[in-house]
Amino acid sequence: MAQHTPKVDPMSKLVGFVSALVLLVVVFYFISSLMNTVDKNSLEGQVVEKPESKEEETKTASADEKSGGDEKSSGGSGGDIAAGKEKYASCAACHGADGKGQGGAFPVLTGIPADEAEKKLAAYRDGDQEYLKSVGLGDRYGTMAPNAANLSDADIADLAAYIGDEFGGGAGGSSDGGDSAGGNGGGAVDGDVAAGKEAYASCAACHGADGNGQGGAFPVLTEMDAADIQKKLTAYREGDQEYLKSVGLGDRYGTMAPNASNLSDEQIANLSVYIADAFGGTNGGGSAGGEQAKADEGASEKAEPAEPVIVSESMINHGQALFSNCAICHGENGAGGELFNAPKLAGMGMDQAASLLKIYRKGQEMGPNSYAMIPQATHLSDYDIDSLAAYIATLEEVSE
Repeated sequence: MAQHTPKVDPMSKLVGFVSALVLLVVVFYFISSLMNTVDKNSLEGQVVEKPESKEEETKTASADEKSGGDEKSSGGSGGDIAAGKEKYASCAACHGADGKGQGGAFPVLTGIPADEAEKKLAAYRDGDQEYLKSVGLGDRYGTMAPNAANLSDADIADLAAYIGDEFGGGAGGSSDGGDSAGGNGGGAVDGDVAAGKEAYASCAACHGADGNGQGGAFPVLTEMDAADIQKKLTAYREGDQEYLKSVGLGDRYGTMAPNASNLSDEQIANLSVYIADAFGGTNGGGSAGGEQAKADEGASEKAEPAEPVIVSESMINHGQALFSNCAICHGENGAGGELFNAPKLAGMGMDQAASLLKIYRKGQEMGPNSYAMIPQATHLSDYDIDSLAAYIATLEEVSE
């Protein structure tokens, strides 16, 4: 059988050649594209400049402003007081033009040093809530953070310088205008000593006429700064327990808050300067009236020493009979007891004991677990209270 050689169609040869050529072109294209991509992404021989961050821009702007500000009135924060005054206009809407917090709805700014104001403003801007909590401002973050968000370092320094200079906090600048802004010896608190003396009469029942705390049952008020007193009284009134905890007064909130709840800014200022003025503190009122009130008070104390209160034996006996109920918690000798953590009564003055009993009779608590005293005092007459107080005053502290 004869063999035949297969006949190849010329058209098939052409199609195969063209296909091979197209495939070669495609491969060449991919190789070329790959090489170009590598070349474009190569960093060899190129210098890439890192864009300046917002924080660095702020610092640079701040440095530039400060470098040209040698001729300006500068504060302890390094800021410009005059510029701070202009920027404070928006702050005054809430904190008041005098920095006293517009009736207490917002924190007072008086007595805050410039460097401290600068730290707090920076913390609000940077979201440093831990620091704010540590200085008793944790609950203010949501209010202040939006207002501080866009402040530059220069803005904060200027505001801090003005606040410290204008509102008596110190380290706020040395310009003449700032030095004359005060007016009551240090200028931290603008209060009236004489009016404060009258208002202190109700405080004396617990803290003593001399501010020594009536035997230690309540904190002593001696040698305190007027601005410090103002902050604490304001914190009691506004319920700022974080701040009170930060200054070691967290456990006093339940006792003091009811007494401070109705105090106005003016009353707080008056009390602050009187307490500082009368009990050896600072910035207690440098006006002539304040000094005269202090001098009159000192002369009165020297000329007329306090006389002991004389009560009848029958009153003390009546008080002793009533005290049998008190002894269940406070102990037979008034030494205190574990039940309800009843405090020690021995050593308490008659005025203080009577004042507390009258407060309990009104249904007002005066400290942890003091709710237990309200039903005990509800039905006491004035004579009962005076008798109990007189008997309690006879209890002597027993040394352990």
